[in-house]
Amino acid sequence: MRKREAFTFFALLCLISLTTIVSPTRGENLAITPPPTPRFTLTEPLMNKIIYVIGLTNQGNETATSLTLDIALPKAWGPDSYIEMKEMKIANQSAVFQTNYLDRENSRFRVFVPRMRPNEQLEANITFYSLKYKVEYTRPRLMGAGYPEEYAIYTQPENYIESNHTLIVSKAQALMGAKVDTFRIAQRMYDFVISYLSYVKQQKIRGALWALKNGRGDCTEFGTLFVALLRAVGIPARTVSGFVSRGFSIPPPPPLGAVANATHLWSEFYVDGYGWIPVDPTFGQSTPEDHFAILWARYLPFLKGPSMKAPEHSLISLSYIGSIVNYIAQLLVSPLKSPSFSDQTIINLYHVDNVTDTMRRLADRAYNFDFNITDAYPSIETTYESFYNATNAINKGDSTRADLYLENTVQNAQDALNSILRIVETEARMAVNRAWPEARLLGALGGENYLRRAQNSRINGDYVGIVKYSYYARKSADQAPSILVFIGPVLLCGFTIWIVNRKVPKKK
Repeated sequence: MRKREAFTFFALLCLISLTTIVSPTRGENLAITPPPTPRFTLTEPLMNKIIYVIGLTNQGNETATSLTLDIALPKAWGPDSYIEMKEMKIANQSAVFQTNYLDRENSRFRVFVPRMRPNEQLEANITFYSLKYKVEYTRPRLMGAGYPEEYAIYTQPENYIESNHTLIVSKAQALMGAKVDTFRIAQRMYDFVISYLSYVKQQKIRGALWALKNGRGDCTEFGTLFVALLRAVGIPARTVSGFVSRGFSIPPPPPLGAVANATHLWSEFYVDGYGWIPVDPTFGQSTPEDHFAILWARYLPFLKGPSMKAPEHSLISLSYIGSIVNYIAQLLVSPLKSPSFSDQTIINLYHVDNVTDTMRRLADRAYNFDFNITDAYPSIETTYESFYNATNAINKGDSTRADLYLENTVQNAQDALNSILRIVETEARMAVNRAWPEARLLGALGGENYLRRAQNSRINGDYVGIVKYSYYARKSADQAPSILVFIGPVLLCGFTIWIVNRKVPKKK
């Protein structure tokens, strides 16, 4: 019996060794570098037709004279905000208006009314289309505080942004510490503002110094204090005035559409090589991670610094002589189902961003599934750079150059997509082909089934499906045990029993 037990033990050892040899050990993480990241991502686009309605009424008992109304106009602010003006109407026969009255960066128009009698009204309607994205900036590598000379104005103190006051300077320097990373410094200023200030609606503008001394304020104080702290340490920063409303994205009730009348102020700071990074300390107080280096599509900017100087202190500036004239302003919003712009560059950008975002999501998914797609990285980087340059060209009003950059973006994105798909499909096919000679039949059959699904996804233009089913095909083929694992023990046991029966003499 001892000899029989010895042979049995030997057979088990052989079985364990055979199983180890024929069982695959693939699918491990290859420790490859992640795909390149863009400076920013544009997602969740909202397209709207908006009628900006401003109504004035002389509520006094005498005639108002020399009435001057300056109204801020929205404009394109890349990379996330694109505007096309359609129509301007003034419902007052005596009004004279001048369109595109420009200041340093912003756009306004001015209405002049020589006289407005008691109870007389004036209504101005500005119709425009807007394309807005949620923009989210990627945290840059260590960046210094460099900036173009033209932005030096945004490092200087101004009315209600007292960045040279000793209290603000000392607080800013304490928050900055030894940090030289612009992004990290701004994060510290942001964290301080949202934790230090309490939101209390103010009846008039208070500004940064008042907010620091009193620890409270509304969106104006949140925004100006953040800007003042950054300017105090030499980082360009500015306030942004506009509208913020969920009405930009809800279905319009008939007949006019959703109404958005929530004016708001937020901020931006400049990072060399990235541009202006959005920050909203006011809403960031409740959800900090969603309002630093992120701006949602429901934000619609009208004016971007310098702030608090008439008429920049609000979206509307009104002056007149005599009587009492009041105004109301609101946006009538009707969502658009497709790009209805006549500006082809804006339409091109919308389609190009879709291609770029598809490439980005596909690259991230392939990387997360352990596909080695490093060969596609140069095309991915070039895609991001071309798109970044296109948005800068649009900001400068250079549509011709923007279209060239957008064309390059599409070509590079398509090259990257083709490279990624070729890699994942090749790796999946190679895994299935390995499975057949290694007798991993179940894995090979399952892999072939997933490869067919991947092919169907390609026919349907489903890039995500191609990566998903290619991953399943590779996993099925690589992780399936060889059929020898099942046949081997039977043959080995039979052989062992035969050997034992031959060598052990029968008892008489």
